[in-house]
Amino acid sequence: MFTEGQLKQLVDGGMIGESYPYNTGDEKQVRAHIKRMQAEFAKYRILCKPEPEHFGSGYASYAAWFFYKEQDVRISENRYTRDVEREGLWLNISTLAPVVIIGTGINNDTYAVEGGRWLSGAKSMLQLPEELVIPARFKELYEQLVRVVMKYQFTVLFKEEMEKPLPFKASIPTIFRKPREYLVWDAVFYWED
Repeated sequence: MFTEGQLKQLVDGGMIGESYPYNTGDEKQVRAHIKRMQAEFAKYRILCKPEPEHFGSGYASYAAWFFYKEQDVRISENRYTRDVEREGLWLNISTLAPVVIIGTGINNDTYAVEGGRWLSGAKSMLQLPEELVIPARFKELYEQLVRVVMKYQFTVLFKEEMEKPLPFKASIPTIFRKPREYLVWDAVFYWED
């Protein structure tokens, strides 16, 4: 998928891509393009929980959105708290290249019963190529996501592409793997907290 030169450019934080907005090299235009795509998902009535830009700290080379359907939500309650557990799919959208990855995950929140105040939350993050294998129960949701991202001219990357070892030595600002373990994944989707 990527040449060694492109991977090096991505590691250095350089944008690649021949189509708009990636051909501008302007992250603001890329993020605006991504926001327009988010509005498209709302038309399909797919529930989405977007993460804040750069996860609220550091730098991330991608935006991450969690998608789920009502049937994949479990709610439990006791006298004091209400737990909302969601299973679904993460969509990571590169801000450096017109590519995405889609994988399984969770996103949970705990609220106070009295007043409904948010107390805490937990979520997974896509970190391993194995998470890009989509179980049959999420096939319909996965196909809806793919249709929308392709409409916006993104390429969906798969486990086989992302699990390849990075073919050169590098220093990538990522919390996910150590330098001797870098994968192609780490050149495209990295987060420095």
